[in-house]
Amino acid sequence: MPDPAEIEPPDPSRDLPAAAVMAVLTFLVFAGLIAALITRTSASEPVAWVGAGLVGLGAVVLAAWALVINFEPDLGWAERFGGDLLLVGFGVLFVVAGLPTFAAGVI
Repeated sequence: MPDPAEIEPPDPSRDLPAAAVMAVLTFLVFAGLIAALITRTSASEPVAWVGAGLVGLGAVVLAAWALVINFEPDLGWAERFGGDLLLVGFGVLFVVAGLPTFAAGVI
C-alpha cells in the first residue's frame, strides 16, 4: 500500500471537457425553451418563463463550473462543501427544477 504522502491528488482538469459539454447542452436546451415560448401562438403562463429562467440559471452555473475547473481559483469556504462539485450540484438542481416548471406552465 503506498504511503498517503505519495498519492497524488486527482487532476480536476480532466473534468473540463465534460463540464464544457454540460454547459453548452444546457444552454442549447435553454435557447430551445425560450424559442418555444417566443414562437408560441397562444399566451404562455408566467410559470413557463420561470422554468426557462431556472434552466438558464443552471446553464450559467454549469459554465461557471467549467471556468472554475479551467482557472483553478481558491474557493475558500466552498472547499469544505465540495469545491467545484458544489457548482455542479446547484447547476443540476436548477435544471431539474426548471424543466418540470416549464412543462407545468406550457401544459
